[in-house]
Amino acid sequence: MSKEYQVLARKYRPHNFHEMVGQKHVVKALTNALDANNLHHGFLFTGTRGVGKTTIARIFAKSINCEQGISSKPCGNCPTCQEIDKGQSVDLIELDAASNTQVDKMRELLENAQYMPTKNRFKIYLIDEVHMLSKSSFNALLKTLEEPPSHIKFLLATTDPQKLPVTVLSRCLQFTLQRLSVSEIEDQLKYIIEQENYQYEIEALQQIAELGDGSMRDALSLLDQSISYCNGNIRSEDVRTMLGLVKNDEIISLIESIANYDAQAVIDYSEKLSRNGENFENVLKELTSTFHHLSVIKNTNTQLDTKLSSLAHAFSNSDLQLYYQIAINGKRDLQFSPSEKIGFEMTLLRMLAFHQKSTDPVSEKKTLNNPSPEDKPTNIKSNTVAVKIANQNDWESIVKTIKSEGSITTLLKNTVFKSFNEDKLELVLDEKLSNLLTEDLQFSIQEELSKILGKIFVSIDVKTLNEDTIAIKQSKKEEIELEKIKQDFLNDELVKKIEEVFGASLDLDSIIKIKK
Repeated sequence: MSKEYQVLARKYRPHNFHEMVGQKHVVKALTNALDANNLHHGFLFTGTRGVGKTTIARIFAKSINCEQGISSKPCGNCPTCQEIDKGQSVDLIELDAASNTQVDKMRELLENAQYMPTKNRFKIYLIDEVHMLSKSSFNALLKTLEEPPSHIKFLLATTDPQKLPVTVLSRCLQFTLQRLSVSEIEDQLKYIIEQENYQYEIEALQQIAELGDGSMRDALSLLDQSISYCNGNIRSEDVRTMLGLVKNDEIISLIESIANYDAQAVIDYSEKLSRNGENFENVLKELTSTFHHLSVIKNTNTQLDTKLSSLAHAFSNSDLQLYYQIAINGKRDLQFSPSEKIGFEMTLLRMLAFHQKSTDPVSEKKTLNNPSPEDKPTNIKSNTVAVKIANQNDWESIVKTIKSEGSITTLLKNTVFKSFNEDKLELVLDEKLSNLLTEDLQFSIQEELSKILGKIFVSIDVKTLNEDTIAIKQSKKEEIELEKIKQDFLNDELVKKIEEVFGASLDLDSIIKIKK
């Protein structure tokens, strides 16, 4: 009989702290506590899926119940360690709170807590997804969690600690497990695939590591799938096909079409994706990631890829920032479009509409290497050249010309000028008003200012201001005017006469209300 296949996530689950990938801050704290035999009765492990919460809890259980003694290095060979590894230990009670929310189940477990362990040093309760317990179950748990018997240890794990009652949080030591980096996941995938004697391309492992999104378990599940799909020879092209990802060359070609201002090529590419049944959301995700790479290359002079380096310098910094934002918003708006294809096309056409050197995407096609004479930035750039902003007074003059009302004007009146060049305008917003600055509002501000300054990228920093904004200056001006009006009323002869005859006094608050 052939040996039963074991999924990679289980086969390569760490059995001691040394084998753990990442989470060094948690491992260090636990190993120090174990070696010093300074053990709390309750531990809470939080973090996203697949980062090692349950794994660390089981290693900790072995460490305190190993027959060789309490230490951060369980032997792994004694019957107790082997039983915990196999999930057969009678003194390690594992409970999935997602499927056992009833209070009766919790009370039954806690009633047995008073009894000594059957054969080990401690009786351990490992409750996974503890936030799923009902309110009654938490109440039943609290008393035992606050004053447990000396032979009891609670190991709690959750992906959503915000749903836990503060009374539970205060009774546990909390350890937050971080998402694993792409390099950490990639190194582990490489180690595993070499142990399994499979062929692979390093680019394929990089793709799987990125799609793991910080979760080792997710990445290993994708690796399992890739081994089956690729028949033991994991290639980048096969992984992309399996996961419905667009080839990198196609993304580069699409961005070149945007740079060349070729609207027809963009529409044709969308038609091709639709015929092939591609996932438009994945394409936008790849497009967003590539714009990020281009921006990094342009701003750091990185020369990792000659083709990308050449393409990066075909765009201005403001264009790259704007296209990245358009792609992000387009991915979000796909669900509201009549169809994903329409939403995808409109996202790309929006990039062309905001092209820094464009006036009409249909009548004008621009080429990357051979621009036509009319390709010179005469219209929009003339705005940039004509308008000079060198100080706060210049900036205030610009704000006064803006016709839009509402949130845009309110926010801009509460900013101060920092710097300006043909590609970027930097402003500073008072941190007291940071709640006004939303992603959509910043995009609207950029559109509004582009009408005056040309296509630029607007950067708005948030910090404490020592300089008066337009709004503050207007407020001070109004106070001075109100004070003058008040004095005029007080000095008016008729008002004085009325006060004298009728014994009345002037209500200054009413003057302010009338003024406002």
